[in-house]
Amino acid sequence: MKIIFYIIAFCSMLFCQTSSLSIFGMGEYIDSYDASSMSMGDSKYFNGSSDNISFSSPSSYWKSSLSNLMMSINYSNISFSGGLDNTAENNFRMISFTFPVKENNVIAIGMNPLFRTDLAIEEQDYSFIPANNSPTGEPLAFNTDYDFSGGMSEFFIIYSAKVSDNFSLGLRWSKIFGNSNHEYSFNLYDVSFDINESIQYNIIDTEFFVDQNRYSSNKYLLELRYSIAKFESVFTYSKSSMLKLKVTPYYDTLGFLESQSYYTSTKLFDKGLGIKYNLSDDSGISFEHHIVNPYSFYEFLNIFNDNTPDVKSYHLGAYLSKGTNIFKVGLFNKYYDFDDKSITDNGLTFGMRIKYFENKNSADIAFMIGERSDVHGSIGKESYFKIMLTIVGGEEWFVNERKK
Repeated sequence: MKIIFYIIAFCSMLFCQTSSLSIFGMGEYIDSYDASSMSMGDSKYFNGSSDNISFSSPSSYWKSSLSNLMMSINYSNISFSGGLDNTAENNFRMISFTFPVKENNVIAIGMNPLFRTDLAIEEQDYSFIPANNSPTGEPLAFNTDYDFSGGMSEFFIIYSAKVSDNFSLGLRWSKIFGNSNHEYSFNLYDVSFDINESIQYNIIDTEFFVDQNRYSSNKYLLELRYSIAKFESVFTYSKSSMLKLKVTPYYDTLGFLESQSYYTSTKLFDKGLGIKYNLSDDSGISFEHHIVNPYSFYEFLNIFNDNTPDVKSYHLGAYLSKGTNIFKVGLFNKYYDFDDKSITDNGLTFGMRIKYFENKNSADIAFMIGERSDVHGSIGKESYFKIMLTIVGGEEWFVNERKK
């Protein structure tokens, strides 16, 4: 097998994603948007407050009678045991606007990333063409460089409602969209020997071509929330339609070729279960379990022959309220299941929420420290830390239709 050197590129583009998992399929599935939930073991459904929105949980949106503008920003730093340089990124994770339509009924619109890759790969080994097969009559060598960028995002609409004193639900429709460029540089070398009989490679030609990919799909989510006594439980089920992929090839010698359309053979599937127990009026613990089965991508989108993995995860969180502030801590364990291997991801989270301006506004900050097992032999283990900041501004727009 060829020796391949990986360079995971980073940039500050909107919704970019930097991770060793971005080398598989269309990148890592992104499902952490809200610092208030992330600080409780990278969870989704609970945030340590019974009367505030968890922005990654549609069935909780009705809990606020205010119109809320939310923005979430993430920073991460990753180091590899295989000797590669550290990488870093900072980007938006979610933007949403929520507003009440009648008592205990809320609509929200927004956007968040789904998959993202910013990745450069250089083959350090060479493939040889012997002189008897060479068009020049001399031995030649070649290798390929890759540069992948872009991905998919979601534009979503949420309807959240309290159906009874104990039961609420959330419905979410998402339009999946996005573009990516897969750039390939085929490098051709003349092979010669110096006076010490060491092989010398002199580049004689580079052919450049690009696959411009456009994605389109729909995703539907149903979330149910039930509360009784000191317990609160949540169940989520989500499924997408088949992903449409339109590929437009470009060659530097031929220009643009005719576009072709494909559909993935599988759909994006996500389900989860969460339970919270209130130890007292000011403290509680939560547990969540999530399963994600992503799209299976075509081979030309997946040069390492490993699709984006299925993910199973377990999340444990706890919180303690002090006045208007909430302090949170958690643990998580994730399994990334590939066709021929599995990767574990273990981490610790902690953070806090601060309310201000008559408690209409809040700021959450979450910290995550984790380590992934060996993703690929050239990369080694991956250690990382992340910081996420979520800011929510609330106003009493449309509040005349709500109970004061």
